[in-house]
Amino acid sequence: MRTFIVLILSCASVLTADTGIRVITTAKTNAQSGAISTKDIFTRDGQTNLVRDTRTKAGVIRIRLHRFYHNGALLGDFVDMQDSSGFTTEVGSPYSMTFEFGDSKDVRSAVIGTKEGVVLDAFTCTNGLFFPVESSVITKANSDVRTLLAPEHVGETSREDFGREAERLIEKHKPE
Repeated sequence: MRTFIVLILSCASVLTADTGIRVITTAKTNAQSGAISTKDIFTRDGQTNLVRDTRTKAGVIRIRLHRFYHNGALLGDFVDMQDSSGFTTEVGSPYSMTFEFGDSKDVRSAVIGTKEGVVLDAFTCTNGLFFPVESSVITKANSDVRTLLAPEHVGETSREDFGREAERLIEKHKPE
């Protein structure tokens, strides 16, 4: 078996303008079988938050596995194969994981949060690939949620207006 390992360090400019996000990529090739295994490890401010394993053979993706982490703990994984996909969570996690799907049932984003609704990390998904969003997006989303849920705001807003504001907030923070 012939193995090639490629390390790509400091690719933040390729991913996003956020300098806190880094990716390290390794690839192994089996020339006899034509299989390629690629692993991308994403970190935010030095902490691993996403590991993506992709297996291809003869140029066709056989399986893609995304593992989501927070504070060093595995929260769950999203598996995507040719005919199906699914998500598994880790038992006893103190965090929540939320996925958004588009009209065509393709996954569009993932969010790691607290049970109280604070966004801890977020990822966009394009063509089946998850990528961490910029830290500024997470900060802005949390600021908007705090404003929406402030007791004085909730107390002064009708139920209908609150619902419309929540919908606008969701639309505002949807990945493009």
